[in-house]
Amino acid sequence: MKLAVLFVALASAGVTSAAFAAQLQGKVTDNQGNPVANALVSVDGGNQVTTDAQGQYRLQVADNSHLHLHISSDKFKHSEQDLKVSSGTITQNFTLSASQIENIVVTASPLGRSALESTTPVTVLSDDQLKLNTEPTLGDTLDKLPGVQASHFGAGASRPIIRGMDGPRVKILENGLSVGDASTVSADHAVTAEAASAQQIEILRGPGTLLYGNGAIGGVVNVVDKRLHEQPVDSFNGEVGARYDTANDGKTLNADLNGGNGQFNWHLDGTRRRTDSYDIPGNAIAEDAATHGTVDNSQLKLDEYAGGVGYTGDNGFIGVSGVRTESNYGIPGRGEEGAPDITIDLKKTAWQLHGGLLNPFAGFSKVRLDAGYTDYQHAEEEDGDADTFFYNKQTEARLTLNNTPWGEWQGAMGLHFIHRDFSVQGAEQLTPNSNTDTVAAFIMQERKVNDFRFELGGRIESYRLKPEAMTLDTLAGEEAYQPQKLSDVNGTLSAGVVWDFDPSYNLSVALTRAERSATAEELYSYGPHDATQSFELGSEFRVENGQIVVNAGNADKEIANNLDLTLRKLDGSWTGSLSMAYNRVNNFFYEANTGLIASDLVNSDEEGDLPVYQYAQGDAELYSLEAQAKIPFNDLWSLDLFSDYTRGKLVDGGNLPRISPLRFGSTLNFDLDQWHADVGMIAYSRQNDVADNETETAGYTLVNASVTYRLFSDNGDMLLYLKGTNLTDQEARPHTSLLKDYAPLMGRNLMLGVSYSF
Repeated sequence: MKLAVLFVALASAGVTSAAFAAQLQGKVTDNQGNPVANALVSVDGGNQVTTDAQGQYRLQVADNSHLHLHISSDKFKHSEQDLKVSSGTITQNFTLSASQIENIVVTASPLGRSALESTTPVTVLSDDQLKLNTEPTLGDTLDKLPGVQASHFGAGASRPIIRGMDGPRVKILENGLSVGDASTVSADHAVTAEAASAQQIEILRGPGTLLYGNGAIGGVVNVVDKRLHEQPVDSFNGEVGARYDTANDGKTLNADLNGGNGQFNWHLDGTRRRTDSYDIPGNAIAEDAATHGTVDNSQLKLDEYAGGVGYTGDNGFIGVSGVRTESNYGIPGRGEEGAPDITIDLKKTAWQLHGGLLNPFAGFSKVRLDAGYTDYQHAEEEDGDADTFFYNKQTEARLTLNNTPWGEWQGAMGLHFIHRDFSVQGAEQLTPNSNTDTVAAFIMQERKVNDFRFELGGRIESYRLKPEAMTLDTLAGEEAYQPQKLSDVNGTLSAGVVWDFDPSYNLSVALTRAERSATAEELYSYGPHDATQSFELGSEFRVENGQIVVNAGNADKEIANNLDLTLRKLDGSWTGSLSMAYNRVNNFFYEANTGLIASDLVNSDEEGDLPVYQYAQGDAELYSLEAQAKIPFNDLWSLDLFSDYTRGKLVDGGNLPRISPLRFGSTLNFDLDQWHADVGMIAYSRQNDVADNETETAGYTLVNASVTYRLFSDNGDMLLYLKGTNLTDQEARPHTSLLKDYAPLMGRNLMLGVSYSF
């Protein structure tokens, strides 16, 4: 953290000093001349500001320089302008054209681009849609978006799956930094990013490895909260909300408060959630009438509270925030008589530091530091008694420099460091204690030529995994085992282009070659895991003549070659997008059901008939397609359509496990003044492209509807909402879930909520 301390000293000296000799001002309007409020006006790699209620903006810039301006607003097409700035005041007005596709700026992009400018597909969930879709887990919050599914591991643990990629291939971030929990280790471990406190959630499909490294080869999910302020806060504002769910007697309360005097600012937020075990149609376990109507042990308790303070000056900003998360949730069982109830008792404390300086030195327009520290632990309890403890302490820092134009190229570069200290203690030490160190350098540059915007990037990363010794239970008795260290150098190269070939269309193409090293759980897992109801083996072991033996040598790293094409229609009688991707991954890690049970392989009878899952490697191909469209019929009625499909298979034959089948969804919308209503369905096809020892999954259709009403007043705005999910009370067992045979999705549920912002 020495880098963070140095940056704090620089920022303290820098944010208060004015380093600008020119001012850019103007007005942003729509095609009818109406002011556009809250539009973001930004300089490549430099300062940014939002327009006021009259559409006016004022932006401090350096004199005698060439500027590339971007203007973004979520209801309008992106606009940009090249300017040559001299001393004094320059007036530049902008007119934006309306777009039916939301065009929110993606903070996970180092270049500050909006969703419609990205070379790969991006979805941003915000505002009312975020409130209506927020669920107790991040995976369930996002799983109805194109290309995104969820692992659905009970009510408390569900991780996003992007185009068939999950676990350590999908990076979960909070404000651009790793969430720092243990959710990549096992499906029963919760993601500790809370959607109820988020301002927006960004989903980047495809490799996002340039900034985020080893764990982002499949995609990135960035949860952006309100604890960081880069722009001055000169008012007191906030939001309070409450919600009730009928199917699990769920009660959620959340609130956030913000204040500042134009320089110093502060933030507070909190979330409290309580749910009982949730209701289902039919039996949780198909042939077991004792499991009818409810998924036992699927309750959840969560308390999260956070705060932050910051300072903004003419030349930059600095802020620090802290969050405490405490959660206790149940893991649905297999219905065995006398089996204990498994619960997870989770605690996490995390700190983040974010700061930026404008024009720090010649040749660079901005320097930014994002740093964080996470102290995470959870206990796995059997009937309330803890017997296994997971610990994860993680430190991360990323220094990013935005360069002024090099010829016609402009972009960002930087350094990235992560240290992870992971340990397991107790009865089920599945993996050895280990330290992981990642040090990387990255660069991303772009150039605009007429209607084309070209993007090039690269990352070089040193990855070191150092495991400690562990004891193995085998048929021959207990044996000491010292895993081998892993040391890799991973490289990533990417190239992309966005072609605005028509005012109403653009086409993007992206090529990426990315490398990923194995994690400790993929290599060294060994032993029973009651929470996942399986016996887990890493790739460093193999079963030979009924015995578990240690493999010689380390596993090969994954190498992914990804092609992504996206066509977007931005306006007209309908809007939408079509994305197609092909990903060839050499040495792909996947967790396979061996068809064996634990008692075949180990000396203890305690593990009984737990199925044995093993991490294996093979060359794989994944094909993905996502399509979505919005068709407005008139000012009142519109229709949303989407479909997605992922096909994952091994090159040498066979299918990858737990790949979601074809989906199709449609929603009919009605909008009148402050009212919004919709009714829709999502149909899931039968999945019969299954892996070895994997069962097929029946198709199902979920019917949903919602009504919202927004009440405006001089003191604030109130949103009232009623949402019904699975209204036909259909049994639904997602193919992506390891618990599909024991824990189907929730049955019919009505959600009543209110949110008041001021």
